[in-house]
Amino acid sequence: MKKLILYLFIFSLSLFAEDKNELKKINTFKAIFTENTNLNNRKKTKEYEVLASLPDKLIKKMISPSINKGEIYLYNGTHKTIYYPLLEQTVDQKIDEDENYTLKFIRDLKSNDHNVDFKVVKSHNQIQKIIYNDGITIKFESFSKINGINFPTHVRILDENIEISELIIKNIEINISLTEKDFSLDEIIKK
Repeated sequence: MKKLILYLFIFSLSLFAEDKNELKKINTFKAIFTENTNLNNRKKTKEYEVLASLPDKLIKKMISPSINKGEIYLYNGTHKTIYYPLLEQTVDQKIDEDENYTLKFIRDLKSNDHNVDFKVVKSHNQIQKIIYNDGITIKFESFSKINGINFPTHVRILDENIEISELIIKNIEINISLTEKDFSLDEIIKK
């Protein structure tokens, strides 16, 4: 569930363009995420760097907690590769149904297809929240304008009105220059 929520949020970032023509201008981004989760009365904090080339390439590099530091999650189309530095091992997997949905979601947004399973709530031309048909709500608390795009910096994620996660996003860069090497696990591990 946490993975689904996180990736739904990450891929929904292309919703924040000033107008529909700006939507297609979001091609890449880089940011640091601090994720605070609250599941079963247990609070956990994770920090990671995200690098994305839309619509279907994403890398998540774990910064903390220390037990996960250095782990790398590479999403590319329908496959996911996880690198565990403590074991010096990689695991390749087919992306599960929920993660496949998220990749489809970003493609749909970028194509401006209106046959989607969420509702966007705006106030004064600013997105306030996204409500999914499955009960997940993403509330946007604050934004920063970066390259003419309102990019979220504080987000709360709810499941049936119960807060399960909070995301603080910083060091945001949009439409940065990326190459295939940026998404090569071998190259990333060498660094």
